[in-house]
Amino acid sequence: MLANFSATWKWYSKTWEEGLGDTRPLGEKEQLLSHLHAHGGLITMQVLHVRGRLDPALVKRALAWLQNQHPILRAHVRYGKMVWRHIPFFAYRQPWFDTEGTTEIPLKVLEDTDPDAWRTVFAAEIRTPIPKGNHPRLRITLVRQSPDADLNHIVICADHATLDAQSANMLARQLLEFLADPAAAQLKPPLDTTLPPSIEDSLLSKSGSGKKTTYTPAIRLPKQAVPDRKKETRVVARHLEPVVTETLMDAVKANRTTPHGAVTAAFLLAMRERYRLDAMTVLTTVDLRRLSRLARAHETFGCYVDILRTEHPITDDFWATARDVSFKLIAALAKDHESASMMKFPGWEVYRHEVGPGIRHDRRLDGLAVTTTGDSGLQAAYGDYTLEDVTRAVSLDMFGPSLFVIANERLGGLDLSVGYSALAMSDDEVCRLTDNAVARLELAG
Repeated sequence: MLANFSATWKWYSKTWEEGLGDTRPLGEKEQLLSHLHAHGGLITMQVLHVRGRLDPALVKRALAWLQNQHPILRAHVRYGKMVWRHIPFFAYRQPWFDTEGTTEIPLKVLEDTDPDAWRTVFAAEIRTPIPKGNHPRLRITLVRQSPDADLNHIVICADHATLDAQSANMLARQLLEFLADPAAAQLKPPLDTTLPPSIEDSLLSKSGSGKKTTYTPAIRLPKQAVPDRKKETRVVARHLEPVVTETLMDAVKANRTTPHGAVTAAFLLAMRERYRLDAMTVLTTVDLRRLSRLARAHETFGCYVDILRTEHPITDDFWATARDVSFKLIAALAKDHESASMMKFPGWEVYRHEVGPGIRHDRRLDGLAVTTTGDSGLQAAYGDYTLEDVTRAVSLDMFGPSLFVIANERLGGLDLSVGYSALAMSDDEVCRLTDNAVARLELAG
């Protein structure tokens, strides 16, 4: 009898830990992102502004099809055994992705006569984590003024552990392609049939010599007096027209740097002019599909990014600064990617260098973070629908940089979404810095 009980208990424990459906443990970077999400950090948002009469039933069909296409969209997070650490946070339950019993992607429809109602929804969604349970790590709100409204706003909220900029663009493209022609979309077979592996399981080998690099503490912007402080992530959007963008990209090539280097340099020089800074640390979101030895296809849906910190002197020479940004980022990836990564459970050096200054600076880390995603592949026309604009952001209220810049190429132009916390930066200050940086990008071309 005891033998039977023991066998049953082992089976139950194994089933609880490994699940019944397609399942795997979250990698360390996914665990960190999911943990932050649960506390309101780095919640990922994308809003598609779509013109054309849109039936919610069609959107629901599109979401069901997307879940069938991508296993990570039909996975929820389940928690297993306790894991202990010798530094904070000292204990946590091992999270697992599990497809068994996951519900459909929730779709909420909001009708409001206020044309800016989507902004209210955006502000609420970006500070509301997806709760624990058997929910997928994605939720959608369709905002429109009436059933016959011609302009719709598809507000997408996601757990960053399952979605990066590349996947967000893929999601938007495939969603819009389904809305344009459901029959054609449904003929496409899924690219993946099982959960994609974590970043750690996809790296072919460790880069560099394996020597640990010296920790680089964050350099912050001066603490500012902010009127009407609010716990709210806001976004300033700017757009460079295709002609200006083409000229800028030609100048980037001629000056032997990258678009990422140019965008980062523009904001660094704007900060130098405003705050008389001689140096700044920058957080860069790196797409490991393109810039590392990651054994994953470019079309893999999931989170395959890392965040690296580099430190840069700032001079009045735009192109020298842009080259310094690009060179140091490539060197950090090549020398010792693992040591340079900021996406890992914090060690004592992080607490020693960042906690005190972070508290004194409204939970701000580096003055600047930049994500450059390349060409989104998004078009203007999708059958009966027109994509007029895209809004992108991540939540920054829990903690984060002073400015989080997302640069995305679309239809030959360059979209800039500049996120910030209204606790730490005023609207006027962010607009001043952004307009200064945009002017530098236009002049650089």
